Amino acid sequence: MDCSKLAEDGTPELGMEFNSKRDAYKFYNKYAFKMGFSVRKDYLNKDKDGVTTSRRYSCCKEGVKRKYESDVMPKRTRAPTKTGCGAKMVIALFRGTMKYRVHDLVLEHNHELHIAQCSHMMPSQRKMSEAQGFQAEISVDAGFSLKQSYELMGKEASGMENVGYTREDLKRYLRTRWERSLKYGETGSMLNYFQEQTLENPSFFHAYS
Repeated sequence: MDCSKLAEDGTPELGMEFNSKRDAYKFYNKYAFKMGFSVRKDYLNKDKDGVTTSRRYSCCKEGVKRKYESDVMPKRTRAPTKTGCGAKMVIALFRGTMKYRVHDLVLEHNHELHIAQCSHMMPSQRKMSEAQGFQAEISVDAGFSLKQSYELMGKEASGMENVGYTREDLKRYLRTRWERSLKYGETGSMLNYFQEQTLENPSFFHAYS
């Protein structure tokens, strides 16, 4: 089935085909943005060669939160994060074309959806660009706190609602970059040491992979 025409209104339909899991997720996540819900990547099945044969994308409110008995009353009552929502799109690999076809689809939700103005802050929609990440690193290196860096991003974006990610997202991003920098920094220092030793002493031997 040709999905190019079906994709014009952005609504998933049974039988739609995608060239890859990535294309399927991008399409469903774009639909989720328009409708006002967040997507969660669920189960993944692979064959013996490691090729993905099926994948399910669900509403983030799928499942039911476990209840704990307690005599202590909570100070604040939060909105339920899981409501047992059954909305989903399941794709399966069609061997004839080696494309992924939508073979199970539920569009109805059992909860209120987000308004359009808030859709960009849902988990599957939030993202940081490389430019934003680079700017955040510069501000932190200059001595700004995490809070100050995030507020600075908000000012430059003409409002916190235009930033596109939360302060927790920024915190995770910086932590990941620092850990990666430390890892490669140590490795780079060791390789540099080995190379210097080889230049000074040709009989010095080292091996790395």
